[in-house]
Amino acid sequence: MQSQANAEPIPKSILVVGKIRDYIDCEDCKKRRCVYSDKFLNSDEQQDFQQVLESYSYSCGAPIFPDDHYLKEVVFVRTRINCDSPIEVLYYSSRKSGNYPICYYCGESEGLVAPPESLKQRFKQIYPLCEMCIENRKGFILKERLRLTDVPQSAVKHRLY
Repeated sequence: MQSQANAEPIPKSILVVGKIRDYIDCEDCKKRRCVYSDKFLNSDEQQDFQQVLESYSYSCGAPIFPDDHYLKEVVFVRTRINCDSPIEVLYYSSRKSGNYPICYYCGESEGLVAPPESLKQRFKQIYPLCEMCIENRKGFILKERLRLTDVPQSAVKHRLY
């Protein structure tokens, strides 16, 4: 269970894939971070949001807006992350425009490695991994093991028990 000290100051109901409204890149580590809002921004809010993105640089763990900005209570990023944190898992579920495959650990979009077929046959979700992270002894992050009924029959025939 997450302690209060480590809890995000954002309502949990907003930290869901359907509330991702945009992405922002950290000035320091260059990782993409999800931008959340409980509502779609109207054109004035969207324009003000874009102006802030152009005026300020973002770093992992910091809020997007200065304390006195009216969008501070409307648009959020996770603040309990830092440049060492991996990419948010929700990023990979998002269908938001501008989403593209990036390495789970470093956020790199180049040099992504295809996961082995043996993993594809056993797991529903395999997060992207780049060559550099493999060289640094990182492995694929796997989510949700397939049930035997989900596995194609061709894979079952060749399975060793």
